[in-house]
Amino acid sequence: MLKRLISKRSSVSSLPHKLLLYFSIIALMIGLTIYIITLSLMQWIEDEVNKHELEASAPFAISLFQQGARQPLQIGLHVQAFYSHELIPEKYGDLTKFPVGFSGEVVDRGSSGMLHEIVSFKLFEDDSLNEQKEIFLYRKEFELDGNKESLYLIMPAENVELSDQEWQSINLFVLSFIGLLFLLFGFAINKLSRRLVEPVLQLGKQLQTPNEHKIFNVPPQSAAEFSALANSLNDYRQQNERMIKQEQAFARYASHELRTPITVISGAAKLQEQNDSAEFQARQRDRIQRAAHEMQHTVDALLSIVKQEKGTDSQEFRTLSKSELEQTTTPLSLLAQSKKIKLIVNFNQAPVIKPSPAVLRMLLSNIITNAINASDSGEIVVNVEQSQISITDKGRGLNSSENSNDNGHGLGLLIVDSLCQRYQWQFSLTDIEPRGCCALLTFPAEKL
Repeated sequence: MLKRLISKRSSVSSLPHKLLLYFSIIALMIGLTIYIITLSLMQWIEDEVNKHELEASAPFAISLFQQGARQPLQIGLHVQAFYSHELIPEKYGDLTKFPVGFSGEVVDRGSSGMLHEIVSFKLFEDDSLNEQKEIFLYRKEFELDGNKESLYLIMPAENVELSDQEWQSINLFVLSFIGLLFLLFGFAINKLSRRLVEPVLQLGKQLQTPNEHKIFNVPPQSAAEFSALANSLNDYRQQNERMIKQEQAFARYASHELRTPITVISGAAKLQEQNDSAEFQARQRDRIQRAAHEMQHTVDALLSIVKQEKGTDSQEFRTLSKSELEQTTTPLSLLAQSKKIKLIVNFNQAPVIKPSPAVLRMLLSNIITNAINASDSGEIVVNVEQSQISITDKGRGLNSSENSNDNGHGLGLLIVDSLCQRYQWQFSLTDIEPRGCCALLTFPAEKL
């Protein structure tokens, strides 16, 4: 139960709180490590200084004993020298168990060394309960009257080591210093984590209120990664909005394109009821077949646009034939003739392309229809090359109203642009002098 509560609490915690918790644990571990290392280093320095003092006093003590000095021999303020262990005071314990050459602190008479001293270290110790005192001992052999004797140099630790009150002050200072660093670093980490999370919170609020924030942005002082994230969100929003507009355009365009052949089919069917002559009936059936054929092409092209697939890599390249191009342009020639416009098709080279015949028909039909609607007379020239198809007219140019996205022709250009993006084609529409417009379809070469 407790584990579930802890996991639930951690799952709903904010990132600054999590960072503060993690860094606090790390800081405590580092502080404890620094505390132990500081105490150990001070103990080691203190012991080494006292040991060196004992070792440095040994030659002087040996010289005095060889000259007849009596024991115990007082050297300086704190060092006593013996060579007969029987004369060593009982309060120092049995020192004969320590080997020759031993130099160090004797703790509790049964152990020695800095590690034991640190582990058994006490800030508050009642010395009245412990008759045996801690000492520093240095044992060495020397020649005296032709015999080998053991030299014992003894220094009471209480005379040369820091007192309990001094150690208490040192510990209090070290702990206070570590605590102060912990608070300062905790405050800095909390401020830093909140500054790091602020761009994410700001982006979250902007996502929750998309109508108020048309553009995602982060504070100028934010990290470069957050600026890149905001730019990616802006690109995604633009792509999403563009896709929504295209889908709306597709729906309106489909309604516009399908309504005409449906009207033709419905009208021809009603006319068949009014005249039973074979020639009239054949003419109406031909109209119905042409309208159905045109509707089939339109449906195929629209389905190729909205079809959910990974891409067009699965489609193979094919060679565009002149007859396929004529099947697309022939119905448009009748529309051009009704406005006294001449449609000229120059099939110079056969390009290798990927789009299906239905898709290519929709591309060219939209562009040529746009050119016809933008022209009042003259001619429209379609040039087919190996790497491009151009449609040039002598109409009113790009400033005319038929290029607006609010009418059928503008929607047709959206269809063209969407199809070109799907097949990695380049589509451009430019004015030409003195008047007119040129639509250019440039497609990539076949991959070998």
